[in-house]
Amino acid sequence: MKIKRYLARNMKEACDLIRNDLGPDAVIVSSQKIRERGIKGFFSPRKLEVTAAVDETEEKESIKVSIKPQVKDSEDGGLKQELWQIKELLKKVTEKDLALSKKENENNDESYNLKKLKKALTDIEIQPDIVEVLLQDFKEEDYQGEAFKEKLLKRAASFIKPVTRSNQKSNILAFVGPPGVGKTTTLAKLGAHFSLFNGLDIGLITIDTYRIGAVQQLQTYGDIIGVSVDVVMTPGEFKRAVEKNRKKDLVLIDTAGRPSKSASQISELKVYLQAVEPIDIYLVLSSETKDRDMMRMLNDFKMLNYSKLIFTKIDETEALGSILNAAYITGLPIAYITNGQSVPDDIDAGSPELLAELILGDVV
Repeated sequence: MKIKRYLARNMKEACDLIRNDLGPDAVIVSSQKIRERGIKGFFSPRKLEVTAAVDETEEKESIKVSIKPQVKDSEDGGLKQELWQIKELLKKVTEKDLALSKKENENNDESYNLKKLKKALTDIEIQPDIVEVLLQDFKEEDYQGEAFKEKLLKRAASFIKPVTRSNQKSNILAFVGPPGVGKTTTLAKLGAHFSLFNGLDIGLITIDTYRIGAVQQLQTYGDIIGVSVDVVMTPGEFKRAVEKNRKKDLVLIDTAGRPSKSASQISELKVYLQAVEPIDIYLVLSSETKDRDMMRMLNDFKMLNYSKLIFTKIDETEALGSILNAAYITGLPIAYITNGQSVPDDIDAGSPELLAELILGDVV
């Protein structure tokens, strides 16, 4: 043990001297006002004499001791006793902190599976608030195993509304959406399925006269599956073409891609579609679209009163969470998904169970 006395003008100066000399583990064991020796001391202000000690025989504690003045017996026996008491107090504080830290770590371990799952779900672009709803009422011990997987898939499937006879408005289907999402190819796949495999009488109409080769592309598909294709230039021509095909089992309408930010172009398309009643409008979106952009597109195309969704290119991305976001936010059915360019293949009905498995398959 090392014991030293210091003279200082005040306690702050004394503490600085002690820290610099003995280090932060030192403790003050006594302090008193004294006069310096000699005539000079008689006329000068009293100085503060502070006695401090530090134990050099043991390892320093993990918690540093704050230097606080304490008036104690200055004898070595008293100093040793007080230092022992301080060490015992520090030991108790340290043990308490360690216990709290251990408990906190245990709590973190308990929520590890949940944190990992939430991160995996947001990594596939499911919005955080939808993740919270998806995991609502699950218990901590449920976050793994086959039973949990089935329960989570079932919960996700409940977010997706199926296509039923009750929400099928008409046999006249129009396909709208931004450029490049694959509307024409999707329409051709559906036309081929319904015509070749289901034996339905199909009519194809296109108002996409803006894109180079769009009309020729649809006419080629029409020739392959043996159905007629009507090309229209005005809302009046469109209405007459629909009336011409109204007795057919199904009429599929191709439209020009419209940037969602262009309200004027979407309004122009709306003029065409309003010329026919009733009509079922399908919004076609690419699964590659970032979730933020997809939410904007869902909102921008609202003026067309679309009633169903189609997602294309699901084979070109690993993050399909935005599909679940769109289904949950709009409350609309997902009619179809496409996973390639092959006609009439690479298209499936958007059943909630299939979509839940595709969206969450890699996560669970």
